Amino acid sequence: MQVSTTQYINSTHSRDMSAKEPKSSLGKDDFMKLLTTQMSNQDPLKPTDDTQMLAQLAQFSSLEQLSTLNQTATTANTALGAINVTGAVNYIGKSVVAGGDSITRGSSDCSPVYYTLPEGVDSVKAHIYDASKSIVDTVVLSATGEGEHAFTWDGTNPKGKLPEGKYTVGFEARDKNGKTVKVGSKVAGKVTGVTAKDGKTVLELEGGRTVNLIDVQRVEETKAVSSDSDKKTSEESAAS
Repeated sequence: MQVSTTQYINSTHSRDMSAKEPKSSLGKDDFMKLLTTQMSNQDPLKPTDDTQMLAQLAQFSSLEQLSTLNQTATTANTALGAINVTGAVNYIGKSVVAGGDSITRGSSDCSPVYYTLPEGVDSVKAHIYDASKSIVDTVVLSATGEGEHAFTWDGTNPKGKLPEGKYTVGFEARDKNGKTVKVGSKVAGKVTGVTAKDGKTVLELEGGRTVNLIDVQRVEETKAVSSDSDKKTSEESAAS
């Protein structure tokens, strides 16, 4: 009698049900048990075909190699993560610029944000959002040429000074035909700590912000960033 894969799994499942949760897939030990059970219960008059047996052995060999490879990759990733965290410690105390859109409104000033235009545009606006994603201020920016420009929000709107904390900045650029142009943004901040999260190395910035180490594009001396001479619009910020 030849034992099928389904029969073997069902019998094993019924025996182990009270002791542990059933497996969702076969491991290498389960595969070997299945193979030996099939061989010991096969019909002597109709033994398993050699080709089929070789195919099953090849599957077992592949399973073994994949299992070993997976363990090696996991170990390597763990070691690489530890190396990244150790190396990232050198960023502490330095100012970094990384892809992102979050800024910090401190007691005296705000952290800078950089915006990059792929081409010259007719107008650029910076919309400031609070934690609830509501626009609290809008600033018309004077730098509309191709390239990277710095912008530092003054932390106020027509109603006065806004609370300290984290905000995000969204840029709206339009060409001479009124068509929207995509704007890239980067944020800057002083690194205060390093953590490992979900397999990624994360830099902690002043004000509670974080950026991924992989997103860091440059490291700068800690200094104030002068922004363009900008003016605020009243239509959108007044409605905030």
